[in-house]
Amino acid sequence: MSDVGREEVRKSPIKWICVGIAIGIIVIVSIYTVYTILIPLINRPKPDITLLDGHDGFQGLNYVVYVDVGVKNNGGEGWITVYAELNSAGRYEEKNQRIFIASGEAKQLQFVFDVSFWSTAFSSMTYRAWAVVD
Repeated sequence: MSDVGREEVRKSPIKWICVGIAIGIIVIVSIYTVYTILIPLINRPKPDITLLDGHDGFQGLNYVVYVDVGVKNNGGEGWITVYAELNSAGRYEEKNQRIFIASGEAKQLQFVFDVSFWSTAFSSMTYRAWAVVD
């Protein structure tokens, strides 16, 4: 028999190399997506208020109330917003600070509320603080 009319079918290795590269890229992109998007959603910060202390004093010529707040992160790293509020003489005021906190890290913040001496001298003053994950 002669080989004159027979064509040899060769499978191109380039085709399989391209398929392998495409699969590799898909796997790498999938791992990157899980690491950068899903893990931070699962491992979010868990802030806990560890210190709440209020005291009054002067800042320049202004009579102010200082509210010291300690916060500890018992979760993953990320952004949180710490709030402090002051109720005094029928007046309500709220302040906040947005901070980045690492896992296990503790930070201390100070909020300064400008108040009138006479309104605080003859009325009770209450304050509180809380933290929210951004």
